[in-house]
Parts: sequence; structure tokens; C-alpha cells
Amino acid sequence: MKDESRTTFLQVAFTHFVPCFFLGVISLFIIQSIFPKDVFRDLIDSTISLTDVTLATINGLFVALCAVWFHWYHNRRVRKGKAWLNVSASGRKIRYAALVGFSGGAFDILFGLHNVGIILLTLFVLSILIWHLKVFSKDVVGMLRPDSVTTWSEVAELMRIYLNMLAGFTLVNATLEAGHILMGSPPPFGFGANQGQLFIDSLYYTVVTMTTLGYGDIVPKTWDGKLLLIFQCLVSYVMFALMIGIITRGVVKASPISSQQTDTDD
Repeated sequence: MKDESRTTFLQVAFTHFVPCFFLGVISLFIIQSIFPKDVFRDLIDSTISLTDVTLATINGLFVALCAVWFHWYHNRRVRKGKAWLNVSASGRKIRYAALVGFSGGAFDILFGLHNVGIILLTLFVLSILIWHLKVFSKDVVGMLRPDSVTTWSEVAELMRIYLNMLAGFTLVNATLEAGHILMGSPPPFGFGANQGQLFIDSLYYTVVTMTTLGYGDIVPKTWDGKLLLIFQCLVSYVMFALMIGIITRGVVKASPISSQQTDTDD
């Protein structure tokens, strides 16, 4: 039971941290419109003060509440007509999601807006992206087998991983840009100078890159930015092509087992 609990926490952490961190960035913009401007100027002084901890706590609680609400709403829909559902496991997953959500929202401030920890944050997000890529590759191999039948739930899981990769690359691009700015070196992409524009430009750049549009209005100018672009292009292009190939093969609503049972009964 202990091993199962630990595995559940690791799964929740790897699947929830990137979207929770991304949501924390959005909520940070909302908080920024409430607090005075000088409060946010204090966030980039490379020191952790009481103001930083207070804002990190507020941001973390907001993201944690969003994560709890999402799982509560999802479980309420799934639980209808399913008395066999493991309620204790669902409750444990909600608690883990709340913890991961709080961490993601708090790290937006404690790590993301300070040069101390921004490199660790980037490496951590990259490790999550690599983990998602490993899961994606494993799922795709099974779906591309000649005798396999793809379901909409499996396609939805691939889309979830793809969106996680998009959000993750957005965060990595933005934190790499912010890290260069905080250290006083030339920025790799030239995103907007203020915080809001930085993440908006990073999201725009990531979407344009991962959807193979490639407008070329934002290009990397440093060696680390170019290496990140190479990795992002290779990953996103392969993922995009494989998903299109799987969908064009045909998708069924029922699971393969259910379909086989129906054919046998007929």
C-alpha cells in the first residue's frame, strides 16, 4: 500500500506540475493587477522577503483550489452509476493534486522570478517534458501496431500530453529568457521586457513552433536558445505527425475489448 501511494504521488506530480505552474503564471497576472506596482518590483531583487512568501502563498492557494475543484468536478461525473469507484484513492489523488498545485503556484514566485533557482526550475520542467515524451512514445508504439484499434480516450490522453508539452516549453522558453535578463546577459529570444509580455510572447513563440507554422518573427539569438529550439522542433514535429497519423487511421468510441466482445456476441 505504501508503494502504491508513492507511485500515485509521483504520477500526480509529473502530470500536474506543468499545468499547475502554467496556471500559476496566469493567476500571477491577476494578482499583479490587485497589488501595487512596487510590490512586484521587489520580486526581482534576487532575495526572498516576507512579501515574496506572502504572494507565493496566495498564488499557491489559488492554484491548489483550482486543482481540487477540477478533480472534485471530474470525480462527481465519473462516480455517477459507479459504486465500485475507489473513493479513498480519489481522495488521496485530490490531496496530492492540491499539494502539487500549491507548489506550482508558489514556485512561480519563489523560483521563477529570482535568478536563484531559475536554472533548477528550468531543468525540472525539462525533466517532466522528457518523462511525458517517454510516455507518449510508449503509447504511440502500441497504437501504431497493425492490429490495434485506437479509442477516443487514448487520443485524448495523447492530446493531454501534447498540451503539457506545449505548456512546458512555454515555461522553459520564458524562464530561459528571464534568466538571461536577470543575469544581465543578452536575451535569447527578445521577448517583451515586462513580465506579462514575456509569457505571452513565449506562449506565442511556442505555439507557432509546435504547430509547424514558423512565422520567423521571433528567432533564437544565443547558443542555448538555438539548442532549445532544435530540441523543441524535433519533439513537436514528430509528436504532431504521429498524432495526425493515428487519427487518420480511424478512431472508435468504444474500447477495443468492448468491440471484440460485441463482434463475438453477434
